[in-house]
Amino acid sequence: MPKHFSTKKRFLTDEEKRKRAIEFNQFCDGFDEVDVEEFIQEDIFDETIELKCLDCGFHEEIDYDIVSECWNSFMSDYPVSYCPKCNTGDFVPLDVYNRLKNK
Repeated sequence: MPKHFSTKKRFLTDEEKRKRAIEFNQFCDGFDEVDVEEFIQEDIFDETIELKCLDCGFHEEIDYDIVSECWNSFMSDYPVSYCPKCNTGDFVPLDVYNRLKNK
């Protein structure tokens, strides 16, 4: 869990894990296939982050993997992105939004 903001983890059901393993195997063309039943036994989760715009208040929950690939943690304590609604560069994690707005 990141230090300066929170993310949400949701564990996948066995059916969701089965579906992902089967889809993965269909696209890997026999190279590095996963054993579906072994995959189901693993703890697999989706991780999301809630972002909110400091300007217009637009709120969205998105996949944390997408955010973490674009965020340089050496440059800032939390990710900042452009708001998909008003296009300003003030789209921040919800915890950060709450801290900044409650000052």
